[in-house]
Amino acid sequence: MKKNGRLFSWHRFDHRTFHGLHSWWGRLFLLFALMAPLTLATPAAAAAENPQNTLVELDAEGQVEVKPDKATFNFTVVTEAAQAQEASQANAKEAEKFLAAIKQVLGPDDKVKTLQFYVNPVFRRVEKVQGKEKLRKDEIAGYRASHRFQVELRDLNKLGQVADTALKNGANEVHGPYFSHTQEEDLRNQAVVKALERARKLADALAQAAGLKVARVVKMSTSHAMHPRFEMAKAAPMAAPGREVDTPIEVGDITYRARLTVTYELAP
Repeated sequence: MKKNGRLFSWHRFDHRTFHGLHSWWGRLFLLFALMAPLTLATPAAAAAENPQNTLVELDAEGQVEVKPDKATFNFTVVTEAAQAQEASQANAKEAEKFLAAIKQVLGPDDKVKTLQFYVNPVFRRVEKVQGKEKLRKDEIAGYRASHRFQVELRDLNKLGQVADTALKNGANEVHGPYFSHTQEEDLRNQAVVKALERARKLADALAQAAGLKVARVVKMSTSHAMHPRFEMAKAAPMAAPGREVDTPIEVGDITYRARLTVTYELAP
């Protein structure tokens, strides 16, 4: 057999050629020997399950119910005028009146702040006749200024009073109240712990029924959910003629829920 113009024979293996191959195989063997402990220490190998044990996956839910200690309203002062500047000036007067009145009923821990202010044109659809055709187009009919405020209350006994005060002093739109709790993160964590406790009780019951015991937690995942629950407002008593009453708002409970999926290993 010719290679590079010279005759090459497989039979021309002398002791130097054999020694070179022997050294190459030796280095390869040494490399595999060094890699073997690393291969055995991989996470997949370490997490290998005992084939005699049983895995069970359970879903559980925990919940915590509390009374809210905070409520939020969104109030909007809206004004309209023929010109943008006029609408803005009129809104500024109404907003100033709103702030002065609302601050009179807020407590030391309550807050009010601006969320948004804008002035937009107001359009109207008009029809014009050109020849035998009717053309419809939008024209600017005026301008609308809108100033949105957020009011945060800690004294929930003032909910109706605050809403009525806002409406009497420039607010045209009311959204809320939105209830929440200042310790929301702790309450969510409590719900997760309760979910885990329920999952463990169920795992213990299943293991006992099967003649096994819970060995360990293999994995778990969780998701949070908050579902405010509000009771209907109680009927307000009949007011005497000429006497005003605050809008009745009944505070309900907030329910914090956590869903947990846990995989347990059961062993003899």
